[in-house]
Amino acid sequence: MGDSMDEKSSARRVLVVDDDPGICKLLKDALNREGYETDAAGSPREAIKLAGERDYGLVFLDIRMPEMNGLELAARIKEQNPEREIVFITGHESYESALQAIKLGAYDYLRKPFNLSELNLCLKRYQEKYDLRTKARSAERRYYDLVQNIPLLIWVLGPDLDLHFVNDAARGMLGYTTDEALKTRGWFLGRIHPDDREPIERLLRKAFTSEAAPFSSECRVLHKNGTTIHTILKSFPRVEARQAEDGREVLEGVIVDITDRVLLEKAIVQREKLKTLGAISAEVAHEIRNPLTSIGGFAQRLKDKRPDLAEGEIILKESRRLERLLDRIRDYLRPVEIQPTLCSVNELVRYSTELLENEFEQRRVKVRLALKEDLPRIQADPDILTQVFINLARTSLQSMESGDELIFRSSESDRNIQVTVRCRVPERKFRNLDGLFLPFDEEGQSLGLPHCYKLIRKMGGLLSSEREGDELVFTASFPKRS
Repeated sequence: MGDSMDEKSSARRVLVVDDDPGICKLLKDALNREGYETDAAGSPREAIKLAGERDYGLVFLDIRMPEMNGLELAARIKEQNPEREIVFITGHESYESALQAIKLGAYDYLRKPFNLSELNLCLKRYQEKYDLRTKARSAERRYYDLVQNIPLLIWVLGPDLDLHFVNDAARGMLGYTTDEALKTRGWFLGRIHPDDREPIERLLRKAFTSEAAPFSSECRVLHKNGTTIHTILKSFPRVEARQAEDGREVLEGVIVDITDRVLLEKAIVQREKLKTLGAISAEVAHEIRNPLTSIGGFAQRLKDKRPDLAEGEIILKESRRLERLLDRIRDYLRPVEIQPTLCSVNELVRYSTELLENEFEQRRVKVRLALKEDLPRIQADPDILTQVFINLARTSLQSMESGDELIFRSSESDRNIQVTVRCRVPERKFRNLDGLFLPFDEEGQSLGLPHCYKLIRKMGGLLSSEREGDELVFTASFPKRS
């Protein structure tokens, strides 16, 4: 608001420069009657001094003066403020010079002798130009504010896929300032998740061909802190070839953060899985337990009668194994009492890793905590959540080797708080990730993960797992308090 008022004041401030005192007085009186604040200078030296001390929007300048040519003086005054408008006062003999000055950027001219109607017409043109420039600046400011504050990452790429522009959303979405992004060669493709990078690069390069239509593709991008963000990458229609300042063609588009939507979809799917799994598990346990009891009883009697019969021992052993499976199903279905309270996931992660410090040292595993500060507290049971984090760490430890690094990272999106546990694992391990959260595991991989899965769902959260290259990533997501 202050800048706007200063600009408006300077627009009504005029400097008259002429070595003829009569012309100076005539113009000054006429301009003052029109509401302009007017100063007069009788020499180029005085004009330069006044122009350096005050901000004038308009300068009336005699084209022929002693000491300095009017064209040279106009250039000096424009150097101080390029947006100053220059009106040349010219006689017949300097008429061609005035036209040349206008071609070089002067605003208008008054030809001696002039009357008040000619002066008023000149002022009207000046005011119209000022109003038009003010509207253009206002529109430019609104456009700039919109582009910088819209909750979408807006990007502009050149044919080499180097970044030409990115808005301030890069900081909120990816943790990079605009300067960091623009100064880092290959930054844009480098933010795309490695597993998605090749197809996205093909789409971007194809978008520069004349026959290419706008594209929209889901992909994952990487935050500066290593967090994976689910997004939609979308290009703008190319109505005409747009060019950068260097004349090269550019491609424009946006990145939309859909992490919360993806988490919600996963939560819905997992909720339905839990319902189905619960119904199936209860039915399986009910239908198997009675005949299994009979089979186990007959197998024991057969073994008592024929101790040398190997088949009897096998039947008895497999019956006991099925009993253990039914016990796991029973435990999985057993209700759990949750006592939620406000708690900090960062504090619980720190506490959990402290409890496991001896196990980490024995396995010679390094632990790194990359926790986002000032995270909102969540509504959860801190004791249960601590056990969940411990189980996730122990499950990861099974396949880690000496010197490997286990990373706990916390982050937030618009609606959720996430904690990820990441470690490097051999390719042969954890191939069936969906099976990690089922209560039927016999290979000793899950270490209570089915129970963790159920507990987090009970607290309104989501537990998921995925492989990223040679790494296993567990993600526990919790809704923010509304």
